[in-house]
Amino acid sequence: MDTLHGAEAREKIWSLIKDIRVAQLATTDDSGRSFHARPMIAQNLKDSHDEFDGTLWFFTSDDSRKAQEITHNSHALLTYADNGKQAYVSVSGQAYIERNRAVIDEYWNDANRAWFPDGKDDPHLVLIRFEAEDAEFWHGPGSVIMGLAYLKTLVTGDQPDVGKFGKANLQH
Repeated sequence: MDTLHGAEAREKIWSLIKDIRVAQLATTDDSGRSFHARPMIAQNLKDSHDEFDGTLWFFTSDDSRKAQEITHNSHALLTYADNGKQAYVSVSGQAYIERNRAVIDEYWNDANRAWFPDGKDDPHLVLIRFEAEDAEFWHGPGSVIMGLAYLKTLVTGDQPDVGKFGKANLQH
């Protein structure tokens, strides 16, 4: 198992998630016992050429359940999966509701009109700022190689090499 820290950890996690368009964002209800997850699209994926600083941005409505849950409990989890590349990542961290107009302007694009028909001036439009703290990752050699590894296992009885598992401390 790999254990990575700081810049090396952020680089590894970004290399695995930057091309995955949709993540599942999990938050908890007021009791902290019931989890709710929903698909979300990070708005700073266009920054994939930049160094990942551990912050991910998502648009939401300030009257949504996720915004209310984040306001009561900032602990959150993002999960990513790319079956084709055999890449799976879970990122734990803190989520905050942001009303910063400059950041809204920076990340707004017309594709977001599907959820916010009034555009970036929608009075309920806010951002979720997710500050990544720790992550776990698993990545394999790809679907074809994985299939061959399983076939080899059937023939030889040896355990297949199904990839690498690691942990990452993303904090500076």
